[in-house]
Amino acid sequence: MASNEVTTLKKGLSVLELVKQNQGITLKEVMNSLDLTKSTAFRMLTTLEDMKYIYKIHTHFFVNPKKFPTAIDKSSSIDWTSLRSIYQASQSLEMNTYFGDIEGTDVIYTRIPNEQPKMGIDKKIGNRVKVHQSALGKIILAHLEEEQLLTLFGRMSLEPATNNTFQDPQLFYYHLKAIRQDGYAFDDEEHIVGIRCVAVPVFYQNKVMGALSVVAPLEQIPRSSIKTIFQKLTLNSKAITKELEFLETHIQIQQHPNYAEN
Repeated sequence: MASNEVTTLKKGLSVLELVKQNQGITLKEVMNSLDLTKSTAFRMLTTLEDMKYIYKIHTHFFVNPKKFPTAIDKSSSIDWTSLRSIYQASQSLEMNTYFGDIEGTDVIYTRIPNEQPKMGIDKKIGNRVKVHQSALGKIILAHLEEEQLLTLFGRMSLEPATNNTFQDPQLFYYHLKAIRQDGYAFDDEEHIVGIRCVAVPVFYQNKVMGALSVVAPLEQIPRSSIKTIFQKLTLNSKAITKELEFLETHIQIQQHPNYAEN
């Protein structure tokens, strides 16, 4: 019995060490790396997750920063460029994927690579476009509080980028109301002729913090595919929110004066 228990412990510690070394590892990768059966690998990962040593986003496993505080920088707040779920979104969507947030009357949007760069992303280098000219900007506007939206409306000029750009303030206002009800924004050559964009909001603490989108030529985003793309974007947006809130919670715990590492 004792020998069997030690063997199980060794397997569990090996799985934990593998997750620490390969953040975002999948069940199949654990099986292959440690030569485990699917049931054994699943049981080990599930047990570690139940014990809060690791957490799961979609099909990928990560170490819990509360248990291993070196996994994150405790001295700084979490921003979207540090979220692993952002890069998983780019992988799963298999299209040019962007994250955007508002600065003044512009939206700053940055292309997300398929893998997290070792040196990180400088989000200040992102492209800039007027907030009303793209799906990224429209979805954020649509989810602002009414007072914020009206304040921003008073500063917007609604200059066109193409013939399809909204220029009538009243029509654009009601367009944003429809976007909020639909849950996604669709940019049909409103920023660049020949290009379409679908975007969904990303929330943190029940407020919009930015937007996630895919951008492609018309033939790659036919109108018939928009609902499917919306559903995929929404799943990834929720994963980003989940990771952001998880990490932010544990940063606050670790910075609390009464915090003591287990």
